Amino acid sequence: MRFPRYALVPAPGDPARHVLALCADVAGLFAEPARPTRVRYELRGCEPRGALSRAVAQAVVEGTAPFGTLVVDLHGTGWALADTRVLGMRGDVVTVEAAGAPHRVHHPPDPVPCGNLIRVTPAAPEEETHTDVTFVGCSPRGELRDALDAGADHFREVRYQGLTRTGTGHYEGEAGRITGWDTSTRHRGLVDLTLSFPRTRLVPPATGEIWDLFWRARPAEPGTWRRFTGAARGEWLDRAAAHGPHGSPELVPGATYHLDGTDVVDEDSFRCALGEAVLGPGRCFPAGGAGAIGEELSGATVVWHHADVARVCLGVLPYSGRRPATFQELVEELTDAGVRLVLD
Repeated sequence: MRFPRYALVPAPGDPARHVLALCADVAGLFAEPARPTRVRYELRGCEPRGALSRAVAQAVVEGTAPFGTLVVDLHGTGWALADTRVLGMRGDVVTVEAAGAPHRVHHPPDPVPCGNLIRVTPAAPEEETHTDVTFVGCSPRGELRDALDAGADHFREVRYQGLTRTGTGHYEGEAGRITGWDTSTRHRGLVDLTLSFPRTRLVPPATGEIWDLFWRARPAEPGTWRRFTGAARGEWLDRAAAHGPHGSPELVPGATYHLDGTDVVDEDSFRCALGEAVLGPGRCFPAGGAGAIGEELSGATVVWHHADVARVCLGVLPYSGRRPATFQELVEELTDAGVRLVLD
């Protein structure tokens, strides 16, 4: 098969190490993902301490307490619960609610020792949590090919990888069980594989559009990044960075660059706009903050047109986690690194 766009690979812990199938395309993958179901758990034989002890005390008084990511140690194995709320404690049992199932973590810092982690909320039926996704025009390999040749109509859980035109992987995610297969009507001699796919792992359509734009090479049209907002703009930056610096123009000491700040409303849009202004369409500077970018541009002049847009927006938009840099902080990081800024 020439230029497959996807590969199916073994799930973590699977003894198989080889690619199970190369696939030309996919149907049903790109849709808004479902939000993780809130699930209640009991941490039995638990020893609350530190932040968890304080959250338990708050929950006893107020009925609930936010905690974020909770990592518990079950007999030497770390398990993390995301977006956790503590609901209370009775005896040595702490009751919490989290987003989805726990995932294993290795060498977690300061986990909470527990004897057991019990799911209290009943598991939803698979038809509510999964949907059909079909990988189209697949060439099965290894154990999967043997299973299909033997007449099997299903296969164990697998993962999928998004591939570039050169065959390198740019994304990997959970795919689920292969539940059926049929001769492909679009690709002679190949098969279509249907998977029971977790709804929470579906890929937003905007992300799929970005994958398409970067599949062959970088987008050559200036300003393409402006189509995307929010998380999709972060995906754009990831894809631009993944292509590496190959072919980037050499930075000339003392050069002048013109930054169009019309749509610079946050740090991601700043990286997109400045990367395009200096390096060309579909390019960006590596992640690392304005100071790191400034070191690469030290000695250059950047004329920042429509800087008032960023002055109003940077550092004041809604956020979660790390506080975003303000316009003044970003300007100071660049100038401290040796960049001459002209704010237009």
